[in-house]
Amino acid sequence: MTSSFDPAPYEAAGIPAAEGRRWWTWRLTPGQATAWRRAGVTDPAEAVQWGTAHVVPDEIAACRAARLTAAEALLWHEYEFGLADALALRRQGHTPERAHDLRHGRPPRDADDPTAPGDAFTSLMAFAGGGDPRDRTQRFIARLGNTDALVIYSYCGQDWVDDEAAAWARRNVDAPTARMWRELGLRPAEADRHIRRGLTPMAVARAWWRAGIPFEETASWAGAGLTPEEAVAQRAMGVTAEQAETLRALRDDHPR
Repeated sequence: MTSSFDPAPYEAAGIPAAEGRRWWTWRLTPGQATAWRRAGVTDPAEAVQWGTAHVVPDEIAACRAARLTAAEALLWHEYEFGLADALALRRQGHTPERAHDLRHGRPPRDADDPTAPGDAFTSLMAFAGGGDPRDRTQRFIARLGNTDALVIYSYCGQDWVDDEAAAWARRNVDAPTARMWRELGLRPAEADRHIRRGLTPMAVARAWWRAGIPFEETASWAGAGLTPEEAVAQRAMGVTAEQAETLRALRDDHPR
């Protein structure tokens, strides 16, 4: 695509200049914009999400009939499921995470489900020292239910017992490892998707470094659901890290 916006090709395709500029900003040609618009996708950022999930305009009708959003399609793609498999597994009641665990022979985990207080609460109350129930460490322990006791202990030992710590602990990530993921700029849910695929913070950092993605951009691209190779391709087309951050925010705005 050209380095400066030319409205003529977009107008020739029936797309007003102002809207054409939005499609051009996301490096989508008039032909691509027309195909997405015919499929009912009028937001270029959403079109890029669908495209990153390897969903083409002709498949949008089936996705909408199944109430599959672009953000969820991207999550299925991130767990290496094609669209047909994703739709079939959804009909069976599976989430991408559960389906991924089952595919790899692991008991399904659901880190977002609340759990009743269990052994972790009982065993760690002594560590918290008993006493005033308003104590923030006790409240931290109590809210985590039966999360692994050693994981909870790792946060208490570092006096990191705020809401963010609880979000990491609920995903069974100990405090030192959580801090490593934070150094990469990833959030608990984003890191969890890598963890479920057997990746460590170092492995993720190495993959993005080898791809030539600047460290300060990694969280934006990874959080948007792109692989290092997909990010390289998007950057070569002129898509920016700021736009990747927009895609990342769209995922946050449309939780599964």
